[in-house]
Amino acid sequence: MMIDALDNLGDDDFENFKWYLCKGLVPGIDPIPKAKLQNAHRRGVVDCMVDKYSDEAGKITVQALRKINQNHLAKTLESKLQKGKE
Repeated sequence: MMIDALDNLGDDDFENFKWYLCKGLVPGIDPIPKAKLQNAHRRGVVDCMVDKYSDEAGKITVQALRKINQNHLAKTLESKLQKGKE
């Protein structure tokens, strides 16, 4: 699910997405170190997020997508995450 959203980002949006992950999106949860994301491709970013955030990775992806004004992708992913919990 997360990879589908990232695959729909252009290169600039993807770089901005990674920037937000490095800055931290959730209080109390450390951001992903810049060195881990700097040269990471989309699947590598998903792996880093799952390793770091575990069950919260989907929610954090939605937050980062909203930060880069990809609201349609955020809404689509959020819907898929909700259906996965049912």
